[in-house]
Amino acid sequence: MKTNRRKFARRGAAVVEAAVVAPLMILSMFGMIEVGYAFMVKQTVTLAAREGARAAALPGGNMSSVQSAVDASMGAANLSGYTTTSNISTVGPTDVEVWVEVRMPFDRVGFTGQLMGGGSFDITGRTTMRREGIETGSDGQGGGIEL
Repeated sequence: MKTNRRKFARRGAAVVEAAVVAPLMILSMFGMIEVGYAFMVKQTVTLAAREGARAAALPGGNMSSVQSAVDASMGAANLSGYTTTSNISTVGPTDVEVWVEVRMPFDRVGFTGQLMGGGSFDITGRTTMRREGIETGSDGQGGGIEL
């Protein structure tokens, strides 16, 4: 008779252990998914900034071409709610570099909400490129044509 009691007592211990460990395992699983998704979004935002900078670096590049390139990259990943900034509208004819920054609040991409601490920071990608077709010298201040 004592052996039957031990079997039932052991089953009860396994249920209690599972009840304690299962929420921790589920929470860590959601945490890993959230972090992996955040890295994917970071890569997408960086790629969108790169595509925007590439559009800005071309001769005749303007903010609408930058925004179109960023929109195409972010739209391919089905992401919205981002902001795009660039110095393309303030560069002069001899400025050789242009930058594009794409910023997305984390709460727009986190699906666990505040559970994992989401919403407290932005995911940002910034890319700087040299403009094509700008006259530069050996010191970068005028001279030959850079292609």
